Amino acid sequence: MKKDSKTELLYSAFCEFAKNGFWGATTRDIASRAGINISSILYYFGGKKGIYAAALENIVEAVKLETQDLAQEYEAVMNRRNSAEARDMLKKFTKAFLYLLCGEKLSRDMKTVFLSEYSKPTEDFSILYEGLILPFYKKMANLLELASGSNIAIKDAYLYMFPFFAQMFVFSSRKDTICRFMEWKTYDEPEKQKLLDYMYNQIDFLIDSHK
Repeated sequence: MKKDSKTELLYSAFCEFAKNGFWGATTRDIASRAGINISSILYYFGGKKGIYAAALENIVEAVKLETQDLAQEYEAVMNRRNSAEARDMLKKFTKAFLYLLCGEKLSRDMKTVFLSEYSKPTEDFSILYEGLILPFYKKMANLLELASGSNIAIKDAYLYMFPFFAQMFVFSSRKDTICRFMEWKTYDEPEKQKLLDYMYNQIDFLIDSHK
């Protein structure tokens, strides 16, 4: 089924922003790639800043959609205050995020735009920060505190989340290098499980070292 003009432009924008970044991409190139008149960008999005913001919002919504069941389960786990359940929930979230970053549910361009905005924030960083980074980092930190029996202070748990997520970002952004070094063809299920086991070991070490 043919995409509508707005969807085509958004898809094209992801391609251009992934390739050239926010500052290097132009509305002319976005429109040309989509085969749509440049005036449509102004009509639908108000300009380059608007279509970039829409792209970031699209990423936020895509991640929320893929993790909505886990978000509901998280609330139940936090209410029960069970440390073993919190450990398991941490691993479930980790698997969801790693598979989003290293799998096919998000396009490569979407992941590139996300990682670029994360590392070099623009004026629209708040879309990612408030929509994804703040709520999910806090959820993971809350689970880590609970899983440790409150032996990890919440502020320390917050700090642990930055290198923890950064490793998954590296698995995504440096996929070609990692595959070459590890002599993998790509991230198929066995390779993703290997990465996941590595992350699980870190979760267990963090929790167990604070018991």
